[in-house]
Amino acid sequence: MKIFYFTGTGNSLAVAKRIGGELISIAQVMNEEKLEYKDDVIGVIFPIYGCTVPGIVTRFLEKVKIEADYTFAIGTYGMTQGKTMEIAQKLALNHGYRFDYVNQVLMLDNCQPQFDIAKEKEKLPRKHVEEQINQIIRDIEAKKKVTATSSFVNKAATWLCTSVIRTEKDDYAKKYTVDENCIKCGICAKVCPAANIKVTDHVEFYDHCVCCQACIHACPKQAIHMKGERSTERWRNPEVTLAELIAANNQVK
Repeated sequence: MKIFYFTGTGNSLAVAKRIGGELISIAQVMNEEKLEYKDDVIGVIFPIYGCTVPGIVTRFLEKVKIEADYTFAIGTYGMTQGKTMEIAQKLALNHGYRFDYVNQVLMLDNCQPQFDIAKEKEKLPRKHVEEQINQIIRDIEAKKKVTATSSFVNKAATWLCTSVIRTEKDDYAKKYTVDENCIKCGICAKVCPAANIKVTDHVEFYDHCVCCQACIHACPKQAIHMKGERSTERWRNPEVTLAELIAANNQVK
């Protein structure tokens, strides 16, 4: 089994680790000339951004060629999933493959500045994350088939987010600031899956941010902030180490 994953703060990687198999970072293979994979089971796991598929994952689904007896897609989210899994299925169908099973895992919402991370941590035990993942593992082992469907409310949520909020924009990184606590350690650049950060005697953000906010949450000095953030609390999934995040996303050569 192969699982392709994209992760900013570890949630999707944590789910991928629990399911098992050969784990492949989307950020690390995206620039390969050919993305062609065969296996008995192939899955894709990614965070839901603004009620839709993240741009980097969209580009992966459009580029990859998958051949497997059973395929699945899992989205991780913190509040509203929108019609994300329908979008993922449509992307697959438009490019010559399909997902036999789709599902979502309700986890912690770590998006700044929409959520107070401290309060989101308090909510986490009530979301029963482990039970959700265990059910997904049973479903995959049984080769269960689930078609992507969405309620009117979720479809409306995706429309609102993609039309009004928009998560991936050229000027997104302009929302970031770096305070005097910065020690120029370079971790922010190493966890960035888009090579959008350069650290010299200062931290410089370019114009191709993918909005994962890994830099904010991974900074050891909490020196990176987002305009309007509601909490100084930060998050990395406890089942994922900083070294694993760097290995998944590092584009620094």
